[in-house]
Amino acid sequence: MIVSPLDYRYGRDRAKEIFTESHRIKCMLEVEAASSLALADGGKIPSEASDDIGRACRGNLVSVKRIKELEKETQHDIMALTRAISEQVTKGKPYVHFGLTSNDVNDTALSLQLKAFSKILAHDLQKVMVELEDRISKHSGSVMLGRTHGQHASPITFGLKMAVFLGEFTRHAERFLEIMPRVLVGKMLGPVGTGATIGKDALRIQEEFVSILGLQSEMNPSQVTGRDRLIEYMSLINNISVSTEKLATEIRNLQRPEISEVSEFFEVEKQVGSSSMPSKMNPIKSENITSLSRLIRSFIIPQYEGSIMWHERDLTNSALERFTIPYSSILIDYVLAKTAEVLNMMVVHEERMRENLKLSYLSMSEAVVLMLVNNGIPRLDAHEIVRKASISTVNRADFVAAVVNHSSNDRISHDEVESSLDPAKFLGATTEICSRTIEISSYARKKLEDYAKRMA
Repeated sequence: MIVSPLDYRYGRDRAKEIFTESHRIKCMLEVEAASSLALADGGKIPSEASDDIGRACRGNLVSVKRIKELEKETQHDIMALTRAISEQVTKGKPYVHFGLTSNDVNDTALSLQLKAFSKILAHDLQKVMVELEDRISKHSGSVMLGRTHGQHASPITFGLKMAVFLGEFTRHAERFLEIMPRVLVGKMLGPVGTGATIGKDALRIQEEFVSILGLQSEMNPSQVTGRDRLIEYMSLINNISVSTEKLATEIRNLQRPEISEVSEFFEVEKQVGSSSMPSKMNPIKSENITSLSRLIRSFIIPQYEGSIMWHERDLTNSALERFTIPYSSILIDYVLAKTAEVLNMMVVHEERMRENLKLSYLSMSEAVVLMLVNNGIPRLDAHEIVRKASISTVNRADFVAAVVNHSSNDRISHDEVESSLDPAKFLGATTEICSRTIEISSYARKKLEDYAKRMA
């Protein structure tokens, strides 16, 4: 019986595969094999025992079916795992799971899953950044209305609007690169974090263990790795989801018919917008991004709560983390992929941007104030002149005349006021901001690419 929408509607296979039960068990077996190798290298168990355990764990000899059968008997997943391994070894039998506790296996296996997923997340971020860079390059000079408080404001360009989002995603890339070494950790220090079974060489052997797995070492465990690490990971995902929703919301707003400056691609030959209104072309992908981004952020609350355990360990985190980490990871991959798709196919209506600018001459009020100041009128006086002219007039010609009349300055002409109403002349450092944002993004993308190669 299928219940979760992840099984039939949302998520991409490559991300979902990482969090399947079979892949998790594969990671657990890899942890058992790596621990036996580190123990053998440290002189704690015979090398032939390590070879035997490694052969069983890495040779597809331990089946998920057998582990599930044993779990019904033991009521303990890791005990079932270790018994299934023991059935497949001879010389290694006395040393299966030696020095380990359940969460040495569970938490380190989770880190292996997140390590695999981190390559996907790095690629997802790169893809969105590339699409944003492309839009900025194409539209750094596409002048449009700025909007604050839902009202018309000074002009910007569509490239500058996209540069705001690219700046966010660049910072997400930087955060990703910073936190992943803190997130991807392993441990083999036993049930209370002392490494007592292994002895005084426990830390050295743990370093060998995590090195084999390509992880960092947890130096301050209890029975579990620090859950602040998972909170930091999910905080990154939440932060990314805020940006995806923010971007999707912007597109949805700009697609409203009364604005109509940007729209999602709509397949006019086959796509249907409404079952009742045939004319509808709804921004469904952006709405989907918005909905799932909100869901993603909800998973961090139980993760916070589950990070508070009694003493060195209890099970209050266990069940909830089977949802929080896989679901948030799978969904952020899906949302980022859909965001890149929307950006790639997005239609930008530059002509409508110009039309809206023409209809909103008052959006240039800041430029008119500047012109008056440059002509010797104190700024506060200039502000009041333009404010009164804006309120007392209903068309462009009357506004220009009102500014000239209220200024009481013979140097202010109708032509000069008209010239200050040209949006293209009031864009400041827009071009430089766009180019610098792309440059910084390109550098961050290269670092993401290098990271993904290291994780291979």
